[in-house]
Amino acid sequence: MDDFELELKHDFIAEALMNLEEAEQAFMELETSTHPSELLNKIFRLAHNLKGGSRAVGFPDVAEFTHQLENLVLKLKEGQIALSPQNVTTLLKSNDRLMQMLSGLKDNLDAHFNNADLIAEIQVWLDPSGAPVAVHAELEVSVEFQAPLVEDAAAPSSQDARFEVESFFSGDMDEVVALAGAPVVVAEPEPVAQLRPDPVKLAPAPAAKTHGSDKDKDELVRVSLSKIENLNNYVGELIILQSVLQQQSADTKNPLLHASIHQISKLSKEIQALSMSLRMFPIKPVFQKINRVVRDTAQAVKKEVVFETQGEELEVDKSVIDHLGDPLVHILRNAVDHGLESSSEDRVRAGKSAKGNVTLKAFNEGNQLVVEVRDDGKGIDPNIIREKAVQKGVIKTAAGMSDQDAIMLIFHPGFSTKSETSEISGRGVGMDVVKTNIEEIGGRVTVESVVGVGSTFRIVIPLSLAVLDGLIVAANNDTFVVPLNQIQETLNLARMKVSYIEGVGDCIELRGAVIPIYSLADRLRKGASSRASESLKDKVALLVKTKHCMMGIAVDDVVSTQQIVVKPLGEDIRKQKGWLGSCILGDGRPTLIVNMTELFESDVTLKDWKENVAA
Repeated sequence: MDDFELELKHDFIAEALMNLEEAEQAFMELETSTHPSELLNKIFRLAHNLKGGSRAVGFPDVAEFTHQLENLVLKLKEGQIALSPQNVTTLLKSNDRLMQMLSGLKDNLDAHFNNADLIAEIQVWLDPSGAPVAVHAELEVSVEFQAPLVEDAAAPSSQDARFEVESFFSGDMDEVVALAGAPVVVAEPEPVAQLRPDPVKLAPAPAAKTHGSDKDKDELVRVSLSKIENLNNYVGELIILQSVLQQQSADTKNPLLHASIHQISKLSKEIQALSMSLRMFPIKPVFQKINRVVRDTAQAVKKEVVFETQGEELEVDKSVIDHLGDPLVHILRNAVDHGLESSSEDRVRAGKSAKGNVTLKAFNEGNQLVVEVRDDGKGIDPNIIREKAVQKGVIKTAAGMSDQDAIMLIFHPGFSTKSETSEISGRGVGMDVVKTNIEEIGGRVTVESVVGVGSTFRIVIPLSLAVLDGLIVAANNDTFVVPLNQIQETLNLARMKVSYIEGVGDCIELRGAVIPIYSLADRLRKGASSRASESLKDKVALLVKTKHCMMGIAVDDVVSTQQIVVKPLGEDIRKQKGWLGSCILGDGRPTLIVNMTELFESDVTLKDWKENVAA
C-alpha cells in the first residue's frame, strides 16, 4: 500500500467519523421532528456516500453493512415503514456499529467485522415475515490509483488526482473515478462463473475549472494538537519577554523604544488571541452525545424525560472538552436514574408534570466555563445519605454533619444509595470519577438539592489555562495576580464611608447597594478571619461579583496590569481552593494567580446575606 492510498484511507475514516456524529444527531431528532422527511433525506445521503466511499477505499465490511442500513432508511423515507422509537433505536445501534468499525479500522486498516446480528435486526424491519429481502444488484467498483497507461499532456497530475479523489465524500463515484484517471474493474454479482471484463482505460479528465470566488472562501486544514500546543507555548514565552522589556524600559526616555515595545505588545496580544482560538472548539458535539445518553438511560429505566440543552454555541479549550464528556455522562445518568421519580404517577401525585425534566446548560462566568445539570426530581435526602454512608462504612458517625457535607458524600468512591445493581447504576462507581476528572483540570463540582424539588450539579472549570490578562496587586508585602475579568471595578477606600454590620463585618454603600469588604491579606493568613479586621485606610477595594452578592476585596495597592502566561501548580497547592495557577512577572519573579470568587465563596453565605443585609 503506497503512501497516497494509505493517506486516502485515513482521511476517509476521519471524515466518515465526523459524518456519523452528525448522523447520530439527525437520528435523535427523528422522534421529535415535525418534518422527519428532511432528516431522512439527509441520513440517506450520508449513508449512500459512506457506502460508496467505503467501497472505493477498500473497506467491504463497512460498505456491506451501510448498504443494509441504506435499505432501511430508504423504506422509512418512502413511508413503507412507519417511524417508531423501536426502529430509531435500531438506527442508533447501526450508527454505533459503524463508528466502532471505523475506529477499529483507524488502528488496523485490514480489520474485518462480523455484523450478522445487527444485519438480522435490520432484516426484521425490512421484512417482518422473515423472508429473504430482495435488494437491487449493485456494481462492485474496484479503483486502483496509478499513472495513466498512455502519456498525455492533458492528464491530471497526482496532486490533481488526489484533490479530486478526496472529494468523494460528497461526490458521485463515477465522476471521482473519471477525474482520478484511474482504471476501473466492473463486475456484476456472479451467481454462476463468468469472465470479468478487462480493465477499462478512461479518457483523461479535463483540467479542473477555477472559480474566482473560491479564493475568498475559508479552507479547512487539519493540524495536530501538539503543533498548536507548541505554538501556544512559544507565544507564552514571547509575552513574558515582552513584559520584561516593558518593565525594564520604564526608566528610559527613548521614544522610539517605547513606541516599538508598545507595538510589540499589541502584536503579541493579537498573535496570542489567534493562537488561543486554534484550541477552541464548540461544546455542541459533547451536548449531542449527551442527548443520546439521556435517551438510552430513560428507555432503560422506563421513564419519560424531556431533555433541554442551552449554551451549545460556546467554544472552550480542546483539553477541557476531552475531560468534560465522561463526567457529564455520569451526572446525566444519575439525574435520570436517581434524580427523577420512579414513575409518572409519583410525579403527578407530587404536583409535577408526568414527564421528568432535565436541563443541561453551559455559560461563561468570567474566565471560567460553568456547566449545570438540573433535574426537577425528588432531590437528594441528606438523611438517607448519612444513613447509607454509616452502613457502608464510608463514615463512622454522621453526628454534627451538615446537610451539604452529607450530600457531597455521593462523590466518595464506592458510595451508592442503590440496593440493587443494574446496567445503569448501583455499583458505587461513577460520581467519584466525576470529581476526579474535573479536579484534574483545575475545576470543581458542587451540588445543590432540595428534597421534593430537584437537584443541580454545577461544574466550574477554566475556559483555558494558557494566557490571561491579570491585575497585579500587593497584599501584606506579597504580590499576587488577579484575573482582570473577575474584577468589576476598583475603589479607593480612603474616599468611602465604611460601616460595620453585625454578622457581616465592614461594609460600604455604593450606588444604593451594601457591599461587604474582606481582606486578601487576612484571608491568606492561615487560621485568620478574612473579614477586614485591619484598618481600611489607604486600601484599595477590588469589586468582585459572586453568585450571592457583590463584595469588595481589600488590597494594599494595585501595581499594574499585565498579560500573563499561566503555569500549572504543584500537587500540594493544586488541591487548595482559591488558586488558578502560577506565572512569571515582568521582573522575572514567580507569583500565584488568585481565584477571588472561589477564595471568598464561603465567607458570606446566602443565609447571612439575607438576614443581616438584605433585611
